[in-house]
Amino acid sequence: MTKQNAYLHYTGAAGAALLPFALLWLSPVYGLIVTAIGILIAGTRHFRLAPILLFAAFVDWQLLSIIWSEHRLDGWADVVMVLPIAVMGILMHTVHLKDAHAWAARWMETFAWATVLAWTIIFCKSLYLHGWVNYKDFELGGRLGIHFQSLYLFLATLILERKIWRKTYGLSALRAAAVLWLLFGIIVLSSRIHLLLVPLAIVARFTEIGIKNKNQRKKIVYIALASLAAGALLITALPGPRGRMIDLRNEVRSIEGKVDGKQTNHRVFIWQAGVEIIADHPWIGIGNGAGEMELHEKLSRVEATFYRGKESYKLDEFLYDFHSIWIQSWAEGGLVALALLLGVFIWGIAQSKGVLRYAWLVVLLSGTTESLLDKQAGALLLTFLVGLTALQSQKEKREPIS
Repeated sequence: MTKQNAYLHYTGAAGAALLPFALLWLSPVYGLIVTAIGILIAGTRHFRLAPILLFAAFVDWQLLSIIWSEHRLDGWADVVMVLPIAVMGILMHTVHLKDAHAWAARWMETFAWATVLAWTIIFCKSLYLHGWVNYKDFELGGRLGIHFQSLYLFLATLILERKIWRKTYGLSALRAAAVLWLLFGIIVLSSRIHLLLVPLAIVARFTEIGIKNKNQRKKIVYIALASLAAGALLITALPGPRGRMIDLRNEVRSIEGKVDGKQTNHRVFIWQAGVEIIADHPWIGIGNGAGEMELHEKLSRVEATFYRGKESYKLDEFLYDFHSIWIQSWAEGGLVALALLLGVFIWGIAQSKGVLRYAWLVVLLSGTTESLLDKQAGALLLTFLVGLTALQSQKEKREPIS
């Protein structure tokens, strides 16, 4: 093993493996820091100006948005939360790494297997404590809530699925078993956006496989249909996901009113309030950190009553976020912040390929119903994707002919 390989084996593995655990005493931040340091040590200087300017502008506007905020301390906290994304984007575009594509692939698989392990621990813990699975208890280290745990399982599934089709037999069978276990986890966790996105991902992926394997299209169609049918059967059979899908149906029905005397759709009111804030401050927003307090003020005027079991409550009894990275970004930082965030995603999708492109699309769509950048689990996952994409977008340098 060369000196460069030694650095990258341990530093990159640390960043990938710590990410899904989110332990209080061993934060994923440390893993991402040592990953970046390892790449800086092992790589050679090579500046790519356009992405450096994009990520610098992204974090600079976050800082500037604090100036006109009435909640500056919260604004600084928001900057600290997204700072790793910008730092990773800038650092990773100042170096060139030999065999960068191979390292990105290795670290993605490390992340996937670490996620399999984390999910297994969480599942067994819940089984031991509750006799079955309690989806509300699916956390590890206090930082991975249901939506984020499900998102991590989703990305790990995408990564391992790609390697099932290789002629490695034993390893392919092991990866296939892991993929089924992860898909089961997504169903049990019952994050509704992911329950909807998984069938779309299955159709997209098998369509891609069918295009590349014209002689086996009929077999591929059967496998895709069987996969969709098995997922639908599990969602219908298990009480947790079935209940969540009923909630989703009721939320759609309750957009204009109540269902069975209950108003179930929080997000409709939250998003409506967010749009009102945007309409009042479209260009530069109300300032970084001020969004949640302004949202709370808007929600205090909502008359709708919600229920937890038989216990009723109003929306202003809790401090909600916008449940959308796009609405939150626009409300706090204006159209400029929205354009810069969209620029980061466009860069990610354009510069990535294969499973990494799927990952960017899943995070983009998942962020429409959850404020991913408000939580460490979301911000650090995006930081990891930025680092991997920066590696994958590197062009291999040709050795000079002697």
